[in-house]
Amino acid sequence: MTKKEILNILEWSFVIFVALYMIIYGAAKFEQFGKITEYPKPLSSYNGMDLMWAFYSYSKTYAVILGIFEIIGSFLFLIPRTRIVGGFILSSILINVILQDYFYEVHRGAMANAIFYQILIFIVFFLNRQKLILLFKSSTINFSFSKRKIVLKTIFVALLLLVLMFAQEGLGMILNFLKI
Repeated sequence: MTKKEILNILEWSFVIFVALYMIIYGAAKFEQFGKITEYPKPLSSYNGMDLMWAFYSYSKTYAVILGIFEIIGSFLFLIPRTRIVGGFILSSILINVILQDYFYEVHRGAMANAIFYQILIFIVFFLNRQKLILLFKSSTINFSFSKRKIVLKTIFVALLLLVLMFAQEGLGMILNFLKI
């Protein structure tokens, strides 16, 4: 076997392994967390892991949405053409899981699994580094403007930021009024 064939087999093994487990974790989110009523004591009496589970139990929908993104990211990771996007989706979820597992003192085995999956994704990224380099090169923005254009664009950006700030505040007021 050639080096390229071995690397291809290695990549596919990592991809299938990570995707399989992330699909399982994603699907488990539909049933994993109980009801918030299972946590009747004052919050200060719970350990970190129980607090985190209470958080996810409070909004089952939130946990399910995370599970859906785990599944979507996994399927995208399985497809060579969308592998990088899937890897980014899974990485954002896994990094969050790793941080939660660490700071909420979840069983170290769970954190070790998340770290292991993330390392495998990094290896897949490394094996696809040429695609990543092209992706970042193609997304660079050229900011070479004349001084007059710089001033005009700066004013435009400042006005746009001001409009966005008012829109954000307005949306918050609407959601507060609607009690959402």
